[in-house]
Amino acid sequence: MPHLVIIPAYNEQESLPQTVAALQALPPDFELLIINDGSRDRTGALAEELAHGSERPLHVLHLPINGGIGVAVQTGYLFAAKEGRFQYVIQFDADGQHDVGSLSELVAAAHADELDLCIGSRFLDPQQEGFRSTAVRRVGIRFFSLLIRLLGGVRITDPTSGLRCAGPRAWQRFAKHYPEDYPEPETVFWCVRNRLKVGEISVKMHARQGGRSSIRFRQSVYYMVKVTLAILLDRLRPAGQ
Repeated sequence: MPHLVIIPAYNEQESLPQTVAALQALPPDFELLIINDGSRDRTGALAEELAHGSERPLHVLHLPINGGIGVAVQTGYLFAAKEGRFQYVIQFDADGQHDVGSLSELVAAAHADELDLCIGSRFLDPQQEGFRSTAVRRVGIRFFSLLIRLLGGVRITDPTSGLRCAGPRAWQRFAKHYPEDYPEPETVFWCVRNRLKVGEISVKMHARQGGRSSIRFRQSVYYMVKVTLAILLDRLRPAGQ
């Protein structure tokens, strides 16, 4: 069965061509899906051009307005569910931060260890080189790592990582229910709470190649409070919900 790489993109005209070019080096059983999340620049037009010139299947979906990362990624899971022919679904950022060489490793680890969710971690190996985010964000990452460990009993070193490989039990659920914004820590905890198997591999990440992050200083406080409350509320729900 082929695998699907979801590429959410909002105003990523600077980095999208390079990202797609790098993804062409993947084995032939990987298909690509660009989700143009209501971009205001040429991201949508570029995505169509790249699809026409792609060496592998490259699908493009356009959202009429900017719905946020959660909406864009869930659109990808819905596409996978509708197609009904993919094994693993991988989230991969359009901004050039993620390393293409990690994708095959994520799938291999998910398969070998029977993981429902395999996360690419910047912090699993202290000796790993690469971009590790800002100091302020690292504090937030450590906080969510500790929160998930306390409430779920599982140590995840990089719960905010957007580089992740979901197996069928995870992504089929994500197609039905997925947080609208800042979904990564919430979905990690949901998997842990519902006894899905979650693991990590060490990956190298790069600094953003273009565009702007969706989480800037003014959104940081909202992000921390919102995600913390969401995880605490999720802890109270019955299994499966």
